[in-house]
Amino acid sequence: MSDSDKEEYENILVLTDIIEADLMEKILTEEGLSFYIRPWRDVNFDGMFVEQKGFGWLMGRTTDEEKIRTIYKDLIDRKEPS
Repeated sequence: MSDSDKEEYENILVLTDIIEADLMEKILTEEGLSFYIRPWRDVNFDGMFVEQKGFGWLMGRTTDEEKIRTIYKDLIDRKEPS
């Protein structure tokens, strides 16, 4: 992604873990939506803050925000037991 593309993107939601990131990547790619997952990586602390901060940001275009949030909500609803 070029710097000009990044300017069109905004932080939409925080992903809890790498599994959510992988699933969202698969679903959003299938939907043809443009997105970027920005993980919080700190080599010095070896993932120590992931439990506090989450895995990272899912970034997308403002025009796709509602659809991305809906897809994420559906994913979480399927993940949680009834």
